[in-house]
Amino acid sequence: TPLQIQSTMADETTLADMNITDASSGATAEPTSGDGAAAAADGDDVPMTDAPSDVALDTNDANEPDPATDDTPMDEEDSSASSSDTISNDSDESADADSPITDPSALLLTAISHKESGNAAFKSSNYIEATRSYRKGTTILKPLNKNNTGDEQVKGLLITLQTNLSMVCYKQEKYKMSRDVAAKALEIDGENVKALYRRAMACRALGDVDGAKVDLKLAYKLEPTNVAVKKELVLLKKSLEEYKANERERLKKAFSKSGSLLYQDKEADEAKKAKEKEEKERAAKAALEERKKQWEDECVRRMSLEEEAISFEDWEKERKQKEEEEQKARDRAKKEEEDRKRKERKAAREAEKRNAKSNADEDSDDDELTEKELAMLRGYKKTSDGRTTSYFTREQTDHEKELIGCIKPKRLDESATASSNGSGNNTPTPLSQSTSSVGSAWNQAGTTWEEKDTTEWCKQCLKSCLLDATAAHHSGREDATTYIAVVKGVDTLTGDASVALAGGKKRYIYDFHASLKYEILNDGDEVIASGSLKLPDINSATTAEEELDVDVLVWKKAPVDNNEGGIKVVDVEECRRMLVGDVRKSVLRYVEKFNANF
Repeated sequence: TPLQIQSTMADETTLADMNITDASSGATAEPTSGDGAAAAADGDDVPMTDAPSDVALDTNDANEPDPATDDTPMDEEDSSASSSDTISNDSDESADADSPITDPSALLLTAISHKESGNAAFKSSNYIEATRSYRKGTTILKPLNKNNTGDEQVKGLLITLQTNLSMVCYKQEKYKMSRDVAAKALEIDGENVKALYRRAMACRALGDVDGAKVDLKLAYKLEPTNVAVKKELVLLKKSLEEYKANERERLKKAFSKSGSLLYQDKEADEAKKAKEKEEKERAAKAALEERKKQWEDECVRRMSLEEEAISFEDWEKERKQKEEEEQKARDRAKKEEEDRKRKERKAAREAEKRNAKSNADEDSDDDELTEKELAMLRGYKKTSDGRTTSYFTREQTDHEKELIGCIKPKRLDESATASSNGSGNNTPTPLSQSTSSVGSAWNQAGTTWEEKDTTEWCKQCLKSCLLDATAAHHSGREDATTYIAVVKGVDTLTGDASVALAGGKKRYIYDFHASLKYEILNDGDEVIASGSLKLPDINSATTAEEELDVDVLVWKKAPVDNNEGGIKVVDVEECRRMLVGDVRKSVLRYVEKFNANF
């Protein structure tokens, strides 16, 4: 098809690179290889060049039956196209069912006999009988070559029968069957030149130029001296060149001004405009002739009245003035008519508004319902205080109101509640003084979740406890120096804290992150080292001193040894370790204060 040919042209390998020339000079097309499978079976197979050389590239054989699945019996005397399109394996097998042969030699001789019968039928152009003979021979040999395990003689004869059958199908213009049969032969020997040639011819007839090109190139590579293959390659190249030339001509014609559809609309518009212009000129010319005739009649009328004749230009001028005056009169009349209609519509709208207003004045001036109207409305009634409410609303009597008392919401007041304990009324008695209240005034039992934010108080308390952390270390050396570590400040302190009440128990919840800066002094209050501590997780889940994490960061001011033994550094580090322990204790002191205060 054209699309397949176009795809071939996209990645086409120039056939001229093979140095192939036109081989149509009449040389024999039989493969010259003496040891190939194509020359098997006594050299009595159908020649390669029996195929026509001018097969069209776009031939379609889509309705052709598949030889692999065709089981329809064939009538030898029926020469119609429908009966010749199918070849039956079952009928072939039934033909030999009366005398089954199992000897391989006998089977081989029988297949050769069928091949010779097919060749004879082919030479006499009896393609139906040739097809039957080749198929019978193929059916006989297939059991001897199961899974392609037969000997070379069986394979060669089987390839010859299938390539000859492919040629017969090609002659009958059953190109799809021809291609499939040749493919079966290539399953036995993938480099058989004749089978490649047969399949290439069938592919080219089906329009599969890519497949034909691949098979022909492989056949030419295997047997460069094969004239038939070279000739088919030349024909394929010519077909591609002709297709390219036709495509160029078609595109050239499509985009040319004379034959392109791109210019047809423009030319049609121009022709239409020219025709309209011509008709307009013709109408103007006819109108001019009509006016000249009227002018001549006017001149005759004037002369009959012994009046002076008038020129055509003056008459044309008078006619135009008269037409303009008539047009102005028509415009004035039209405008007067529109004004009259507009006034009528306006008067009708005003009358409608007056009628609507008069109807509204007749209605009641207020929207309040009278007693009679309320009685007419089902399901509504007036209350004693003048409200309109549902019919099912029931008002309480004075006695009922006295029994219930005041039911307006009141603020809880602990003092008022305590003073009313001995008044003898029905107010519930609060818990005894021995029972400590764990919740607020409205949650004395503590059964409802209640939470109070204590973040600010906890931050101040924790910061104060951390700043109180200190440590002292006495050196056991001869100098007996005392080192003192103190927290100089809290750089950061973030987080929150709260007291929650649930199930009658208080829960102290806090989660803080802090960083401290500290200094280590000697006996002379000289800062000999400084650094920072980081408390990444101060939370209510940490209950023991050893569980509290304290990260010791690098020295901001590192201690300096005063001798080779490194005594000062060891003592300073020991003092810092003691400070870390006191920081942990400061956090625990904060927890105790938190629990005591809330």
